[in-house]
Amino acid sequence: MERTRKLLTIGVIGAFAILALMPLIGIHPVSLAKQALSSVSESETIDQVDSNLDRLKLTLASLESDDPELVKAAIYALSNSLEDDEVHILFPIVSGNYHEEVQKAALYAIGNHETAQVREFLTDIALSHERVELSKAATYALSNSLEEDQIGPLLNILNNAESSEVRKAALYQIGNAQSEAAVEALVSILNSNADAELQKAAVYALANTDQESAVKALIRVMSSEASTEVRKAAVHSLGNIDSEAARKALLDIIENR
Repeated sequence: MERTRKLLTIGVIGAFAILALMPLIGIHPVSLAKQALSSVSESETIDQVDSNLDRLKLTLASLESDDPELVKAAIYALSNSLEDDEVHILFPIVSGNYHEEVQKAALYAIGNHETAQVREFLTDIALSHERVELSKAATYALSNSLEEDQIGPLLNILNNAESSEVRKAALYQIGNAQSEAAVEALVSILNSNADAELQKAAVYALANTDQESAVKALIRVMSSEASTEVRKAAVHSLGNIDSEAARKALLDIIENR
């Protein structure tokens, strides 16, 4: 009974989000509202309610070309009312032929749910979607679904994504983990044969980890044989760290110019 009440609430939220845009596509709002809501009763089975919700979701997705911002707001509102085991109803929006900003909103909304199913779905999008912007958005969403020091799924993307842009997105999110494991992963990129752009991304990500070991790693980069661009990035990163060791390293550069 509690699940039925919750689903009824979701149906009402979805219906009101849709009503505002009905005239734009030639659909009579009163007729649609009656069709979606009048048949919902306490005696209705859960399967029937689920079917109504699927129709509401599909109708909502079909409106994205008329007003993407309103549809995005509706997606976030719907996501906030979903239990973790119900979030899969947002998955088709990501794989369908919808406005890119709407698809990104669906990814971010999905990432607010911390489940294995969500992490598997977002990882698959990050690694296999043909549109890089959506792969990046999936990476950011995946990071949001992880525990603060959980970086394994992000390392998977870093090591297996074909796009350097997606790999850089993974690096930045690893830096946000603010853990020693994150520092080790980023230092390994600096010590590898990665291209300069990835190394620069790793340097900037190190500054976000808020770890003393990151300061030491950045100091080593400044005196390494890395490219000038990478070493300059290390200098900039040290300037963004509120640390006595970072300030001393920068002063040493000035004094030894």
